[in-house]
Amino acid sequence: MEDLSLRICRSVHFNSLESANEIFSTPKLFAELRFDLSSISLESISKLILPEKLIFTCRPNSWSYNKRLKAYSLALESEVDYIDLDFETDFDLIRDLKSEMSLSNTQLILSQHNYALTPNYMQLQESVYKAFDLGADIAKIITTASVTSDVDRVYSLYQRFDDIVAFAMGEKGRESRAKILTLGAPFTYAAFSEQEKTAPGQMDFQQTADLYHRIKTGRI
Repeated sequence: MEDLSLRICRSVHFNSLESANEIFSTPKLFAELRFDLSSISLESISKLILPEKLIFTCRPNSWSYNKRLKAYSLALESEVDYIDLDFETDFDLIRDLKSEMSLSNTQLILSQHNYALTPNYMQLQESVYKAFDLGADIAKIITTASVTSDVDRVYSLYQRFDDIVAFAMGEKGRESRAKILTLGAPFTYAAFSEQEKTAPGQMDFQQTADLYHRIKTGRI
């Protein structure tokens, strides 16, 4: 059976550096560190044991601009594999990190999250173009599906673009989180555990892997 360890990214946050390093020592782990949800100091970023692949994400929440800028700068110094920024709300961060990114091997994920609906296909395309125009290595387009046709529009993006991660949230979009691995997405996302789900329709690693294998073998 295909090993999906490095194609399913597990989103996680921690209460301490020690717990982070314990988990991050797991072999063949691809993780997204939601630093904004973690109780880890800025100074601890340089002390993180990096898993095989790591996405570093620090959403605004209650964080100041300068604190987020510092967090991302430290992540770049640590040579994480990816940083994730929202291209609609983080324009200043994208600009201010540009010179550091140019000297780094870290790839830039520029993301957009629509928690209300799935835009029309033209708008979805425009979002992808905008992400790449701003320097994205990977464009991440996440929508919310209420009907099957919403999900189909998201799937259509894979016929036109490479280097995208696009799926739909909500129960209608649940299958898309696994199916996009068959359409060309470099990876998808899952909760680290059943208890740590953070979005509608999100599954944990094993649920995502099982669904992918059922889709791949025509059992769904």
